[in-house]
Amino acid sequence: MDLQDDDIYNEANAAQVNLEDITFSARNAKILQRLRDGDDKLTYLSLGTAGGWGFIINEGDDLGWLGYLIGKSQYLYSLAIWDMPDGEGGEQQINAFVKGIARNHSIRDISINSLSDDTRAAIVRAVGNYSQLESLTITCHNDFDPNPNSHSAVVGLFESGVCQLRELELSGNGIDDDVVATLANGFKSIAESLEVLVLSHTSIGNDGLLAVLAGLSNSTSLRTLHLASNDFSSAAEGLSLLSALLQSLPKTLEHLNLRRCRINDEGLQAFIQGSAIHCRELDLEGNESITATGLSHLSNSLQSDSCCIERLDLFDIPSAIGDDGMKALARGLAHNTSLKSLHLGCLFNNATIPPAQWVAFSTALCDPSSVNSTFLSNHTVQRIMDEDDTDNVCPEDIDLYLRLSEQHPKYAARCKILMKHRHLNMRPFLQWKWDLKFLPVALSWFEQAKTCTTLNVQLPVEERHILEESDEVFESRVLSAMYEFVRGMP
Repeated sequence: MDLQDDDIYNEANAAQVNLEDITFSARNAKILQRLRDGDDKLTYLSLGTAGGWGFIINEGDDLGWLGYLIGKSQYLYSLAIWDMPDGEGGEQQINAFVKGIARNHSIRDISINSLSDDTRAAIVRAVGNYSQLESLTITCHNDFDPNPNSHSAVVGLFESGVCQLRELELSGNGIDDDVVATLANGFKSIAESLEVLVLSHTSIGNDGLLAVLAGLSNSTSLRTLHLASNDFSSAAEGLSLLSALLQSLPKTLEHLNLRRCRINDEGLQAFIQGSAIHCRELDLEGNESITATGLSHLSNSLQSDSCCIERLDLFDIPSAIGDDGMKALARGLAHNTSLKSLHLGCLFNNATIPPAQWVAFSTALCDPSSVNSTFLSNHTVQRIMDEDDTDNVCPEDIDLYLRLSEQHPKYAARCKILMKHRHLNMRPFLQWKWDLKFLPVALSWFEQAKTCTTLNVQLPVEERHILEESDEVFESRVLSAMYEFVRGMP
């Protein structure tokens, strides 16, 4: 019976076929029944030969029927294919399955994992007619080396113009610079709709990075770029182009992942300017070649008024917890107003941070040298260490500043001023020509700052007052400051 005859047979017998006769397990039969009955609660389905939940493919399963019922489903939204049978009769089964799923009009998210070249290409060609397809994931982390030609089906899907992908992941898959050069033209076809691109655990270097970025040159919607576990040790040119691309995007990138890409100081300097002002989350974890010199370039970008990084991951970068590295990062924090989370530490190297190296961070978060210096300190960052790094715990004063910024951001600056300056020197304000007009402003500041005497911060094991100060002590502060102000007037 050829595939066309299968179609006629399935149409004629779908309603009355005994599902237990076309699958090896009762669980599979139940899934087939839900597909046949049009169960609107069955929106996700995973397929594979291994154990777990979902449809487990084994001898006795008719993949032609499975593909037919998936093709008919109006409610299936997401399909994950983990593997397919490769034994006797497997090719015919796969062909029947692929022909069935090609008819589906509801699947928007498909994931293809660790399949042979031919099977993967057949499935990609089948979903090439999915005008509704929004997300495509193709991963391959097994031992065989795929033929680069197997990616031609992916390029064909991009260039067909049928689907406008929003999310694309191509991880592993034997992707190197040559393969990326082939895919780049396809990227141009989907660049305007693409929001998330993941090319991780591949073999992309400088040439591959240049090709990827060229393919994204007309991007208008990109919000996540995930390039982890590639080799950018000699990719300063490509990283420089990345900086330029980020600055050309109409929207700020939400997440840039360059984890474990062997980036060195030269590479960091090449892309950090564009990243700092056009990226909210930057992940540089595990780039061990970055030294204090590179962190100084990072620090300069953090100090920029245009910096918009909110989360920065420097975990497993030894220099970041060295003396010079922490001083460089502290300089960047001192004048930064965007960063909320900074992840430091070296979990795998069991490296610890000596107490003396925390001093620069303490000053960056609360500089006690003057009231103005305290006011201009960092009141934005809320986390510094990684939660999994139990060997490194922030000193008590730094932990308090971080929790204050997280739990009471509106009052962080006022609380720090009251904590570090028992006596507020009012004489500098007497130099202003409008000194009398300043008096109500000063009183208003104290009125708002009084709230600090009632605030608590939640610590890991207890709750504590930020200021251990009674109303009487606070009022004496106010009277002392006002007395000094009035007394100093001409």
